[in-house]
Amino acid sequence: MKKWVGAVSLIALLFFVAWGIFEQTKPAMEMQVLTEEKLNKLLEHLKEKEGQAKLTFSGETLPYDAGSRTFFLPLSMEERDFETGTLGTDTEGAEAVFLDDFTKLDKLTLMEQNKSIPFCMIEKDGYCYYNLKITGVSVMDFTSSDYITADGQPLFLLKVYDNEAASEAKDPQGTIREAGDFVTTCYTTSRLRGNTSLNYEKKSLRLNLYDVNKKDGSFEKTNESFLGMRKDNDWILNSLYADGSKIKDKLACDLWEQVGAEENSYKQTFGTHVEYVEVFINGAYQGLYGLMFPIDRKQLGMDAVSSQIESGAQVVERIYKKKYTSDWHAEDFKGALFDENMPDYRGGFYLKGDLILQNEQEWQSLYELAACIEGSDEEFKQNITSLVNQENVLQNWLFYQAIGGFDNYAKNYYYAVKNRNGQAQGYFIPWDLNISFGDVYTDNEYYCKADYSVVKELIRWQPGQRMIELNVDNSASLLKDMWNEWRSNSFSDVTITKQIELLEKTVKGSGAYEREKERWPAGRYEEDFSGMKQFTLERLAYVDEYINGLLQ
Repeated sequence: MKKWVGAVSLIALLFFVAWGIFEQTKPAMEMQVLTEEKLNKLLEHLKEKEGQAKLTFSGETLPYDAGSRTFFLPLSMEERDFETGTLGTDTEGAEAVFLDDFTKLDKLTLMEQNKSIPFCMIEKDGYCYYNLKITGVSVMDFTSSDYITADGQPLFLLKVYDNEAASEAKDPQGTIREAGDFVTTCYTTSRLRGNTSLNYEKKSLRLNLYDVNKKDGSFEKTNESFLGMRKDNDWILNSLYADGSKIKDKLACDLWEQVGAEENSYKQTFGTHVEYVEVFINGAYQGLYGLMFPIDRKQLGMDAVSSQIESGAQVVERIYKKKYTSDWHAEDFKGALFDENMPDYRGGFYLKGDLILQNEQEWQSLYELAACIEGSDEEFKQNITSLVNQENVLQNWLFYQAIGGFDNYAKNYYYAVKNRNGQAQGYFIPWDLNISFGDVYTDNEYYCKADYSVVKELIRWQPGQRMIELNVDNSASLLKDMWNEWRSNSFSDVTITKQIELLEKTVKGSGAYEREKERWPAGRYEEDFSGMKQFTLERLAYVDEYINGLLQ
């Protein structure tokens, strides 16, 4: 027995010794490093010039800001160790030479301090000095091309650099990526998007992806999956300009994903997702953005409206976007259009989809809902849960209370009509959530401001408020159970504080927050997140108090 134990101990010792040797001999990031003396000797017969060669990592050209002569290398913030791979050039005969091996320094410190790492690019006919910065978020790099779509839209060459997949990092399935797998390349159109945000100096963008048809050289729409999100051709770049924290939209979207987006019988995600990216356009740094996908029929598992009508569907599934503040009035969805030049608009809503028939039937679901909300208490109690999904309404009402979503009181959401057992039933989907967690709408240059005095104000979002006050189909009790579950998980004081701190670490620890301030100095910034955290905890306590009082 003693011999057996001794043998096992010896094997264990040898394993740990071998593992230690492996860890010490793991391939590190490779680069050309010379002392200052040796570099100067190489350069003594060369002239300084505008360089042509580009810095590469694992064979991929890195994004570049020409104004500061800085290349950017996106790497993971999950580990302090540097990824493996080679820093080189895209030009034969050229060399990138560093005076120091920066991988001996702490990677996360280099990111957080927005540290510039100088290096020299030596070509056959001269040399040029550059900088390298390590970023902890992914990057999107747009370059103008000579190509246009069939309808005349200019195309950009787009490269998306996934910081979590750089070089030989593991993908979510645990397989090892080959060098170069961290970059996705395609073409895209780009147009401005937004409403009040169009007045900001930093713009949000809508992208549609294209690729070359190898048979005839034409461009056709293509689907790509970016940063682990859905595979599609339609994408949004949210500028995050007015949000001083740069985390509120993502925090709210993450929370809705956890508590509401998946809670439906259609096995669809009734929400979006946000991933941070730093953006470059034609060799110029543009700042930190949130990459996300729109709420559309594909996301909600709907066929195109034209296909539904052609197939004779008894319930046509549709999507409406509440873009403008407007109370519920049934008359808005009947009779003459608000504006003959806007056949897709009524009562603050825009009708989405590939076919606009310009008839009242398209708006019937909203008409019935508005009439129900305007009706007597008895009519409301009798009809509301046949028109809308009760659980979804309670989730939306509770979500806006929890995040302090005062700008979502009467706008900034989608309304989706789905076929449920042969009947039309409505679902609400939160959208445009940056004015939350202590921010409120106001008429200034950012259209928002911090106002913590609203921490104990109720958001009377309809039809949820009336459903709860009338206790329709035991709504108050259902709401209380829902809130208890949320408070035990995503909305516990500890969990939500950690989520805020993690996102703060991402935007600031990556160096992106500091670069955003340099690029857009007139933007809105919150250096201290303690007020936002305190507001959130006090807000959750207020919701506790309100819900506990419902059944007393």
